[in-house]
Amino acid sequence: MKNLGKIIDKIEKNIDDKDRIRERALRSSREIIIGCRKAIQCIHQDLMKDSEKYIKKASGKLLELYDMTANHSELYHAGFVENAAQELVEAHCLFNIMQGKILPDPDKIQTTYSAYLKGLCDVVGELRRKSLDSILAGESEKANDYLRLMEDIYSAIIRFDYPSGLIPIKKKQDMVRGIIEKTRGELAVASCERRIEYHTDEFRGVLDKINLKKKKRKTKKNDTDLDVDRVW
Repeated sequence: MKNLGKIIDKIEKNIDDKDRIRERALRSSREIIIGCRKAIQCIHQDLMKDSEKYIKKASGKLLELYDMTANHSELYHAGFVENAAQELVEAHCLFNIMQGKILPDPDKIQTTYSAYLKGLCDVVGELRRKSLDSILAGESEKANDYLRLMEDIYSAIIRFDYPSGLIPIKKKQDMVRGIIEKTRGELAVASCERRIEYHTDEFRGVLDKINLKKKKRKTKKNDTDLDVDRVW
């Protein structure tokens, strides 16, 4: 038992070091998430240069986060690190889509494959927002284009039918399917409303023409009527 103290001291030092790294990693992950959410907000406001700055800054911080936790696998694969990477993927993919660029490669932005897939799923929610904004702006074709992008992403992610222990994506897949079905329904309703409005305006135009013809006929008839008082 003479070496008990040394063993405990060594274990305590290791855990203290890990705890300090964990606290730093948590702060870093929060900063990444906040930066990525600001980037997405800028995209919706069409502030693409500002969005790009936030994405680049978050990308650098994510690399630092990975380096920080590299020697501690339980931290490296922790949920908060994965969430930060997921947010970066979402912002980066949405930015590229809106710029008409190819999607970022997970190896180049150095995120795990699971974080990439989950972030890609979350892009669908942002594309739904763009689709609804297009409906409000009366841009139905653009709204349908966003819906098609959502469907493309879903077609890709449903290929991953693996146990959650390998790829924890099942809930995200269900979420994406629900978002697409809801958006498709809203686009269908908006399309029906536009057709009804169009036919209503068309019918109103026909009524106006009929009423105008009636007025002309009435005026013509009044002009041809005999004015008895004048003749007398």
